Amino acid sequence: MPSPGIPYDPRNLLVGTEDSNGNWLSGFFDKEIFVETLAGWAETVVVGRARLGGIPMGVIATENRTSETIKPADPADANASEAVIQEAGCVWFPNSANKTAQAINDFRTEDLPLIVFANWRGFSGGQRDMFDEVLKYGSLIVDAFVAYEQPVFVFIPPFAEIRGGAWVVLDASINKSVMEMYASAGSSRGGVLEANGAASVKYRTRDLLKTMRRLDDKLIKLCSKLENDGDDETKKINFPERK
Repeated sequence: MPSPGIPYDPRNLLVGTEDSNGNWLSGFFDKEIFVETLAGWAETVVVGRARLGGIPMGVIATENRTSETIKPADPADANASEAVIQEAGCVWFPNSANKTAQAINDFRTEDLPLIVFANWRGFSGGQRDMFDEVLKYGSLIVDAFVAYEQPVFVFIPPFAEIRGGAWVVLDASINKSVMEMYASAGSSRGGVLEANGAASVKYRTRDLLKTMRRLDDKLIKLCSKLENDGDDETKKINFPERK
C-alpha cells in the first residue's frame, strides 16, 4: 500500500515485496510473475509483462522516483562530454513517452490485455523537451490506444494523480470500445490543473485581498488604523468588508 508523499518502487506495487520482518506483502499481479522490458531506457516509465490469475497482461507503470539519464559524449567531437540529466518522477519526458507508445504497440501485436498504473502530472514542457519532440511522442501514445483491440484498463493507484496532458492521452473516450478507467476511492486525484494551478486561475486578486483582510490579524489592524487615523483621502479607500 503506497504512503502519501513517499516515493516507492512501482515494481513492489505490481508483484509484491517482503516487509522488514520477512512477511510477504502481495502485489497486484501473481507473485513474482513480472518480466520488465526496456529497463535501461527512459526509466521514468516501467513496462513489462505479468500474469493476473494466470492470464498474461501488458503492464505500464509510472516511476515516481527521480531518475538519471546519461547522454554519452559524441566520439567525433573532441569538446563533447558525457551529460547526466535528472528526470523527475511522475512526468512524461520525450524518451519515456516514446517508450510508452512503443510498449503499447508491442502489447497490441501480441494481443495482450493492458493495464496502465497512471500517476503522471503531465508532460515535461521545457524548451529542450519541446525541441526533442515531446508532443510528437505524446501523440503516438494516443495513436497506439486508438489501434488497440484488447481490453485496456487505466487505474489511478492510491495517492496517485493524473493531470494536464496525461489526462488527455489516457482518457477512456480515446477508444471507448476497449478502454476503461478506474481510480482508488478517496485517495487518488485527477484533473486538468493541479490544485495550486486551479487556485491561481479561480482565486483572483480581489478574492485574495478579501481573504487577507479577513484572516491576517496584522493587516486587519493596519486597515483599521488607516480608517480611523488617516486623512480624508485615506478614508476614501474601499476596504473589503470583513465576513
